[in-house]
Amino acid sequence: MANDYHPGRDASPPVRIFGIPALAWLVFALWFKWPSTKMFIFCVGLIVFYAVLAHLGFTITVLSQRIFHLLRGHRLNGRPWWYRKFFD
Repeated sequence: MANDYHPGRDASPPVRIFGIPALAWLVFALWFKWPSTKMFIFCVGLIVFYAVLAHLGFTITVLSQRIFHLLRGHRLNGRPWWYRKFFD
């Protein structure tokens, strides 16, 4: 199992501009739709948030998984509630 990694999996890493995923830069499409100073500041703030996450080594997916883990708790059950209630 340890040798099942193939170097071809890294053939096309995700596109990053200044360490931020390229799709995150599409936030500026909101500014083009509603051009105002507040929307520009919001877009820049969101890009700075992505930059801080990238600097810390997180992505939005990893961050959401960590938040869900904190909300869910440590115990995961593979049985339905009625099975746990009556048979465990």
